[in-house]
Amino acid sequence: MKELQKIQEGLANSSTLLLKYNDKGVECSFVKEGLVKDNVLIQDEVLAEALSSKSVNGIIEGDNFVTLRSNYSWFSLSVKSKRLYKELK
Repeated sequence: MKELQKIQEGLANSSTLLLKYNDKGVECSFVKEGLVKDNVLIQDEVLAEALSSKSVNGIIEGDNFVTLRSNYSWFSLSVKSKRLYKELK
């Protein structure tokens, strides 16, 4: 749940989200005016898949970014429910 909170904070203070996939998970870089403002490592598979589905080639910007930021509560609820469903399976 800490990852969801960190993403929400990063979205509030940036204009672009870059996703970099590595062995440990997905590294999210929040960019504003060409500078990286914050980095968050996402290790949760459900959250990583949800972010990946919102991105185009690992980049969330423009209308996709604004939509994610303005509908973040629904995005967060979706991730939590998918995570719960996965645990109950």
